[in-house]
Amino acid sequence: MVTKITPEISCIDFLLLINNISTFKSKTGNLYTIVSLDGYNLSFIRESTNVECEMDLRKVHLAYVELSDFKTISFKPYVPRRQSPALGLLLSLKLLKN
Repeated sequence: MVTKITPEISCIDFLLLINNISTFKSKTGNLYTIVSLDGYNLSFIRESTNVECEMDLRKVHLAYVELSDFKTISFKPYVPRRQSPALGLLLSLKLLKN
């Protein structure tokens, strides 16, 4: 079961944590390399496919604040098509414990 480590974190503090990493992994081990952080928009590359993707970090933060069940599918209303990287990012930031 995946649980929250830090029950409350502001969006600004969340962004500051992301500024300190250059890569993150999904729960299944896929590696993502951060290309840029522009405001709330995170651009990253999935290394296994070399495909660049984007994710709205406001939505990831909102998912973290609102969810209590941290399964990949739980992120679907927040980050369409980027659920696995969103969960992986939270795990890599040590905001969640697996």
